[in-house]
Amino acid sequence: MLTLPVHRIIPFSNVEGIGNRTSIFVQGCNANCLYCHNSETIPMTAEGIRNYTVQELLDLIKGNMPFIRGITVSGGEATIYHEFLTELFRDVHKLGLTCYVDTNGFFDRQKIQSLIAETDKFLYDVKGIGEGLKRLCFTDVLLNNDHRAKGFQQRFIETEEHMLNLEHLLTEGRIEELRLVHIKGLYDEKAVVRRIAESLSAYSEIPLKLIRMHVRGLPKERIQFLKGTVPKVSEFDALAKYAKSMGIAKVLTIG
Repeated sequence: MLTLPVHRIIPFSNVEGIGNRTSIFVQGCNANCLYCHNSETIPMTAEGIRNYTVQELLDLIKGNMPFIRGITVSGGEATIYHEFLTELFRDVHKLGLTCYVDTNGFFDRQKIQSLIAETDKFLYDVKGIGEGLKRLCFTDVLLNNDHRAKGFQQRFIETEEHMLNLEHLLTEGRIEELRLVHIKGLYDEKAVVRRIAESLSAYSEIPLKLIRMHVRGLPKERIQFLKGTVPKVSEFDALAKYAKSMGIAKVLTIG
Protein backbone atom coordinates (compact mmCIF):
# COMPACT_ATOMS: atom_id res chain seq x y z
CA MET A 1 0.00 0.00 0.00
CA LEU A 2 1.33 3.42 -0.95
CA THR A 3 1.93 5.88 1.86
CA LEU A 4 2.99 9.53 1.95
CA PRO A 5 5.61 10.80 4.44
CA VAL A 6 4.13 14.00 5.86
CA HIS A 7 6.10 16.60 7.79
CA ARG A 8 3.10 18.66 8.84
CA ILE A 9 -0.44 19.57 7.87
CA ILE A 10 -1.99 23.03 8.12
CA PRO A 11 -5.78 22.51 8.25
CA PHE A 12 -6.65 25.99 6.98
CA SER A 13 -4.30 28.17 4.93
CA ASN A 14 -4.95 31.07 2.58
CA VAL A 15 -1.39 31.51 1.27
CA GLU A 16 -1.01 28.29 -0.76
CA GLY A 17 -3.30 29.08 -3.65
CA ILE A 18 -6.70 30.65 -4.06
CA GLY A 19 -9.16 30.23 -1.23
CA ASN A 20 -8.98 28.51 2.10
CA ARG A 21 -7.05 25.29 1.67
CA THR A 22 -5.65 22.38 3.65
CA SER A 23 -1.89 22.39 3.10
CA ILE A 24 0.07 19.16 3.28
CA PHE A 25 3.86 19.41 3.55
CA VAL A 26 5.62 16.25 2.43
CA GLN A 27 8.97 15.08 3.77
CA GLY A 28 11.74 14.80 1.17
CA CYS A 29 13.06 16.98 -1.64
CA ASN A 30 15.13 16.44 -4.78
CA ALA A 31 16.95 19.74 -4.27
CA ASN A 32 18.83 21.44 -1.47
CA CYS A 33 18.21 25.15 -2.03
CA LEU A 34 20.44 27.16 0.27
CA TYR A 35 17.73 29.67 1.20
CA CYS A 36 15.04 27.06 1.81
CA HIS A 37 12.90 28.07 4.79
CA ASN A 38 11.52 24.55 5.06
CA SER A 39 14.96 22.93 5.11
CA GLU A 40 13.78 20.46 7.73
CA THR A 41 11.69 18.87 4.97
CA ILE A 42 14.65 18.25 2.63
CA PRO A 43 15.87 14.87 4.02
CA MET A 44 13.81 11.92 2.81
CA THR A 45 13.36 10.77 6.39
CA ALA A 46 13.22 12.66 9.66
CA GLU A 47 12.21 12.13 13.22
CA GLY A 48 8.55 12.79 13.91
CA ILE A 49 7.16 12.41 10.39
CA ARG A 50 4.01 10.34 9.85
CA ASN A 51 3.25 8.10 6.90
CA TYR A 52 -0.36 8.51 5.76
CA THR A 53 -2.43 6.26 3.54
CA VAL A 54 -4.77 7.82 0.98
CA GLN A 55 -7.78 6.93 3.13
CA GLU A 56 -6.27 8.51 6.25
CA LEU A 57 -5.66 11.79 4.40
CA LEU A 58 -9.12 11.68 2.86
CA ASP A 59 -10.68 11.31 6.31
CA LEU A 60 -8.66 14.28 7.54
CA ILE A 61 -9.63 16.42 4.53
CA LYS A 62 -13.31 15.53 4.94
CA GLY A 63 -13.03 16.77 8.52
CA ASN A 64 -12.02 20.22 7.24
CA MET A 65 -15.05 20.50 4.92
CA PRO A 66 -17.01 22.67 4.21
CA PHE A 67 -14.44 25.28 5.25
CA ILE A 68 -11.91 24.62 2.47
CA ARG A 69 -11.93 25.07 -1.29
CA GLY A 70 -9.28 22.44 -1.83
CA ILE A 71 -5.88 21.10 -0.84
CA THR A 72 -2.32 22.10 -1.68
CA VAL A 73 0.60 19.70 -1.44
CA SER A 74 3.92 21.35 -0.77
CA GLY A 75 7.14 20.26 0.81
CA GLY A 76 9.78 19.16 0.27
CA GLU A 77 8.99 18.38 -3.34
CA ALA A 78 5.53 16.97 -3.90
CA THR A 79 6.15 15.51 -7.38
CA ILE A 80 8.53 12.91 -5.91
CA TYR A 81 5.36 11.20 -4.68
CA HIS A 82 3.46 11.43 -7.95
CA GLU A 83 1.93 7.94 -7.77
CA PHE A 84 0.45 8.49 -4.31
CA LEU A 85 -0.77 12.00 -5.12
CA THR A 86 -2.42 10.90 -8.36
CA GLU A 87 -4.51 8.45 -6.36
CA LEU A 88 -5.22 10.99 -3.59
CA PHE A 89 -6.20 13.76 -6.00
CA ARG A 90 -8.56 11.46 -7.89
CA ASP A 91 -10.45 10.81 -4.66
CA VAL A 92 -10.29 14.43 -3.46
CA HIS A 93 -11.89 15.58 -6.72
CA LYS A 94 -14.84 13.30 -5.97
CA LEU A 95 -15.41 15.50 -2.89
CA GLY A 96 -15.75 18.55 -5.14
CA LEU A 97 -12.44 20.05 -4.00
CA THR A 98 -9.50 21.32 -6.06
CA CYS A 99 -5.96 19.98 -5.87
CA TYR A 100 -2.84 22.15 -6.15
CA VAL A 101 0.86 21.26 -6.20
CA ASP A 102 3.68 23.54 -5.09
CA THR A 103 6.77 22.56 -7.10
CA ASN A 104 10.37 23.51 -7.87
CA GLY A 105 9.95 22.28 -11.45
CA PHE A 106 12.72 19.68 -11.16
CA PHE A 107 10.71 16.71 -12.40
CA ASP A 108 10.46 14.30 -15.31
CA ARG A 109 7.32 15.49 -17.08
CA GLN A 110 6.61 12.20 -18.81
CA LYS A 111 7.00 10.28 -15.57
CA ILE A 112 4.47 12.41 -13.67
CA GLN A 113 1.97 12.85 -16.51
CA SER A 114 -0.80 11.15 -14.53
CA LEU A 115 -0.28 13.59 -11.66
CA ILE A 116 -0.32 16.57 -14.02
CA ALA A 117 -3.64 15.37 -15.41
CA GLU A 118 -5.13 15.24 -11.89
CA THR A 119 -3.70 18.59 -10.71
CA ASP A 120 -5.87 21.68 -11.08
CA LYS A 121 -3.09 24.21 -10.61
CA PHE A 122 0.63 24.38 -9.95
CA LEU A 123 2.38 27.03 -7.85
CA TYR A 124 5.68 27.10 -9.73
CA ASP A 125 8.91 28.16 -8.09
CA VAL A 126 11.56 29.10 -10.67
CA LYS A 127 14.90 28.64 -8.91
CA GLY A 128 17.03 30.15 -11.66
CA ILE A 129 18.87 29.02 -14.76
CA GLY A 130 22.45 28.07 -15.57
CA GLU A 131 25.49 26.84 -13.67
CA GLY A 132 24.53 28.78 -10.54
CA LEU A 133 21.86 26.16 -9.82
CA LYS A 134 24.63 23.72 -8.96
CA ARG A 135 25.60 25.77 -5.91
CA LEU A 136 22.18 27.24 -5.15
CA CYS A 137 20.03 24.09 -5.27
CA PHE A 138 22.07 20.98 -5.98
CA THR A 139 24.89 21.25 -3.46
CA ASP A 140 25.23 17.92 -1.65
CA VAL A 141 22.54 16.38 -3.83
CA LEU A 142 24.83 16.28 -6.87
CA LEU A 143 28.01 15.77 -4.90
CA ASN A 144 26.60 12.71 -3.19
CA ASN A 145 25.39 11.31 -6.50
CA ASP A 146 21.98 10.92 -4.95
CA HIS A 147 19.70 8.73 -7.08
CA ARG A 148 17.07 11.49 -6.98
CA ALA A 149 19.51 13.75 -8.85
CA LYS A 150 20.28 11.36 -11.70
CA GLY A 151 20.89 13.43 -14.82
CA PHE A 152 20.25 16.78 -13.08
CA GLN A 153 23.42 18.37 -14.47
CA GLN A 154 22.34 17.72 -18.05
CA ARG A 155 18.58 18.08 -17.58
CA PHE A 156 18.25 21.24 -15.50
CA ILE A 157 21.56 23.07 -15.80
CA GLU A 158 22.38 22.43 -19.46
CA THR A 159 18.96 21.76 -21.05
CA GLU A 160 16.90 23.86 -18.61
CA GLU A 161 14.21 21.20 -18.50
CA HIS A 162 12.50 22.95 -15.57
CA MET A 163 11.75 25.91 -17.86
CA LEU A 164 10.39 23.55 -20.53
CA ASN A 165 8.20 21.98 -17.85
CA LEU A 166 6.90 25.44 -16.99
CA GLU A 167 6.07 26.23 -20.61
CA HIS A 168 4.26 22.91 -20.99
CA LEU A 169 2.13 23.54 -17.90
CA LEU A 170 1.33 27.04 -19.14
CA THR A 171 -0.01 25.65 -22.42
CA GLU A 172 -2.19 23.26 -20.41
CA GLY A 173 -3.58 26.12 -18.29
CA ARG A 174 -2.27 24.59 -15.08
CA ILE A 175 -0.17 27.44 -13.66
CA GLU A 176 -1.69 29.70 -11.02
CA GLU A 177 1.40 31.68 -10.05
CA LEU A 178 5.14 31.83 -10.62
CA ARG A 179 7.63 32.66 -7.93
CA LEU A 180 11.23 33.80 -8.13
CA VAL A 181 13.40 34.36 -5.07
CA HIS A 182 15.78 37.22 -5.80
CA ILE A 183 19.29 36.29 -4.66
CA LYS A 184 22.53 37.88 -5.78
CA GLY A 185 25.43 36.18 -7.50
CA LEU A 186 24.03 32.71 -8.07
CA TYR A 187 22.25 33.35 -11.35
CA ASP A 188 21.91 36.18 -13.82
CA GLU A 189 18.80 37.87 -12.42
CA LYS A 190 17.90 39.79 -15.56
CA ALA A 191 18.44 36.74 -17.77
CA VAL A 192 16.06 34.72 -15.59
CA VAL A 193 13.45 37.49 -15.63
CA ARG A 194 13.72 37.76 -19.42
CA ARG A 195 13.22 34.00 -19.74
CA ILE A 196 10.16 34.15 -17.48
CA ALA A 197 8.80 37.10 -19.45
CA GLU A 198 9.12 35.11 -22.66
CA SER A 199 7.25 32.19 -21.08
CA LEU A 200 4.48 34.45 -19.74
CA SER A 201 4.10 36.57 -22.87
CA ALA A 202 0.78 34.94 -23.80
CA TYR A 203 -0.47 34.63 -20.21
CA SER A 204 -0.85 38.15 -18.82
CA GLU A 205 -3.29 36.95 -16.15
CA ILE A 206 -0.64 34.88 -14.37
CA PRO A 207 1.36 36.77 -11.72
CA LEU A 208 5.06 36.61 -11.02
CA LYS A 209 5.63 36.76 -7.29
CA LEU A 210 9.10 38.28 -6.80
CA ILE A 211 10.49 37.55 -3.33
CA ARG A 212 13.54 39.24 -1.80
CA MET A 213 15.72 36.56 -0.24
CA HIS A 214 16.36 36.86 3.49
CA VAL A 215 18.18 34.68 5.96
CA ARG A 216 16.01 35.17 9.04
CA GLY A 217 15.35 31.86 10.71
CA LEU A 218 17.81 29.87 8.59
CA PRO A 219 20.35 27.49 10.18
CA LYS A 220 23.73 29.12 10.85
CA GLU A 221 25.58 27.01 8.27
CA ARG A 222 23.20 28.15 5.54
CA ILE A 223 23.54 31.80 6.56
CA GLN A 224 27.31 31.41 6.16
CA PHE A 225 26.87 30.04 2.61
CA LEU A 226 24.59 32.95 1.73
CA LYS A 227 26.86 35.71 2.94
CA GLY A 228 26.80 38.61 0.46
CA THR A 229 23.87 37.26 -1.56
CA VAL A 230 21.00 39.21 0.04
CA PRO A 231 19.93 41.96 -2.39
CA LYS A 232 19.51 45.52 -1.19
CA VAL A 233 15.99 46.92 -1.25
CA SER A 234 17.03 49.23 -4.09
CA GLU A 235 18.35 46.27 -6.10
CA PHE A 236 15.17 44.33 -5.46
CA ASP A 237 13.01 47.26 -6.53
CA ALA A 238 15.11 47.65 -9.66
CA LEU A 239 14.59 44.00 -10.61
CA ALA A 240 10.83 44.34 -10.12
CA LYS A 241 10.86 47.41 -12.35
CA TYR A 242 12.89 45.48 -14.93
CA ALA A 243 10.36 42.62 -14.85
CA LYS A 244 7.56 45.05 -15.64
CA SER A 245 9.61 46.61 -18.43
CA MET A 246 9.97 43.13 -19.96
CA GLY A 247 6.19 42.93 -20.29
CA ILE A 248 5.21 40.90 -17.23
CA ALA A 249 1.79 42.34 -16.47
CA LYS A 250 1.43 41.25 -12.84
CA VAL A 251 4.53 41.56 -10.68
CA LEU A 252 3.83 41.05 -6.99
CA THR A 253 6.69 41.94 -4.66
CA ILE A 254 7.47 40.53 -1.25
CA GLY A 255 10.40 42.44 0.15
